[in-house]
Amino acid sequence: MDRGNFGFLLIIAVVAGIYIWTQMPKPMGEPPALQAELFQKLDVEFHVEGKFIFKSATELAMMIKNKEATSVGITQECINYIKNNNYKTNAFIWLFEKEALDAAKAADLKVERGEPLGSLHGVPVCIKEEFWVKDKPCTWNSKNFQGFVAPRNAPVVDAWLQEGAIILGTTNVPSMLIDIQTMGDIYPEASNPYDTKRTPGGSTGGGAAAVSSGFCPLSLGGDMGGSIRIPSGFCGIYGLKTTEGSMGKNYNSAPDTTGNKKYFCMAVAGPMARTIDDIELGWNAMIKPWHDNNKWLPLEEHKDLDQYKLAYFDEWHFGNNKIPISTDVKKKLQILVSTMKSAGVKMENVQPDYFVEMRQMHMLLMAYMVFAKQPWIIRQLIKHEFESGTPLKIDMSEGIERIGDVDEAQYDKIIVRRDTLRAKMERFFHIYDFLILPITPGPPFIKNPKHEAMSVDGVKMEYWDHFHYTMCFNATGHPALTIPLGLNNEGLPIAVQIVGPMFSEKRLIHFAKLIQTLHEGYIAPNKK
Repeated sequence: MDRGNFGFLLIIAVVAGIYIWTQMPKPMGEPPALQAELFQKLDVEFHVEGKFIFKSATELAMMIKNKEATSVGITQECINYIKNNNYKTNAFIWLFEKEALDAAKAADLKVERGEPLGSLHGVPVCIKEEFWVKDKPCTWNSKNFQGFVAPRNAPVVDAWLQEGAIILGTTNVPSMLIDIQTMGDIYPEASNPYDTKRTPGGSTGGGAAAVSSGFCPLSLGGDMGGSIRIPSGFCGIYGLKTTEGSMGKNYNSAPDTTGNKKYFCMAVAGPMARTIDDIELGWNAMIKPWHDNNKWLPLEEHKDLDQYKLAYFDEWHFGNNKIPISTDVKKKLQILVSTMKSAGVKMENVQPDYFVEMRQMHMLLMAYMVFAKQPWIIRQLIKHEFESGTPLKIDMSEGIERIGDVDEAQYDKIIVRRDTLRAKMERFFHIYDFLILPITPGPPFIKNPKHEAMSVDGVKMEYWDHFHYTMCFNATGHPALTIPLGLNNEGLPIAVQIVGPMFSEKRLIHFAKLIQTLHEGYIAPNKK
């Protein structure tokens, strides 16, 4: 190549590089100054009597209402306990101590005056740092949004506040909320309370670790691909992925307020708790502003266990392939199935035969919701990154192609296909009340910052293959509830998810109450 041609190509390369650089997202303001004391062990611990730690939200609300305890006393004990222990998991990233105590004092005054009380009156809760809390950082743990401060509360946050909840602070998330671990650009990495070498899951990893650790009884989580169910499972608690659209589409959860609202889908809010009663309490409070807008399936409260018919499976098979499941998960699932059979539940080992379509649908919808607002050149780079990676067990080429070409006309056709998939699942639920299946291939895994392949019982799996079991039901919008099944022999939590028809939250919660004595449920860390 002569010098002239080389020089021309060099100029082209430099210009292209400058253009790409100009299209890259730039940081939004300065990074927030962290509350350093939250992330380090104290020289002298704060006093914690332990009267309220690990009590349920239901118990605490009743104690406050009956004047057996004050919101200030409960809130202060939670704050002290968080300060003493948060460094172990980095579950909380912001602690709103003054605001929480001021709100608790106001809550106690309402009790003294005999004023009407909400269902969460005086009860401390935490909020995933996905949802706006007025005047507080909402960075999604990303440099791109490091200076964003919420201008108002998210509607779901207001829903809990209207029922009297006390917000202790916000909890840790992975960068851009896209991971099944909790690590990012701004906050220290979160750890699992059962083994700090392991992840608490993502993206509501901090919220799950906080509830499991006893920091507070309820967490507000968000789920677009498993972000409530996976961390709930990894931290041994309950978590409810709600029906898509049941709380509208205005979540006030993104620091980036640009983008085509038409493409918003799959993302939902939901409660996380140590007991199913608290899931019910949290969901009822959360859904209250939207409750009458939805066509809920009627609660069959007089239905006995022997009147239920459920489908279940432990490994997802497609063609000659499958997504492997560990022996630990299979064992716990089989014990649950056998126990429910003994209680009279009709159980059939069967799986819907369109899971591959559902998984592909999730990628197609993600292509529009997450990537449509990105410049063309950035989308090509993202597409190349997907194409150059190790192939997953399921072909996602159509979804990857849409990342590069977010054609609005194609989106309309995709939505028609989505409606067809949802209808197929609804027909499945005409035969079965619910579907039980794993959440992830195994228990919480050792932190894996490079997203390297991992083994499940000696079978090598790509990192992102661990997402498949949850994403399918975001693709169709169905509600799903994480059921904790105790611990394995290593002391690590094992859980499954129960999926129901659209708008079946009341039935899911009721069924979970009926079977709560048939499994081990939540077991506190270090209390096997």
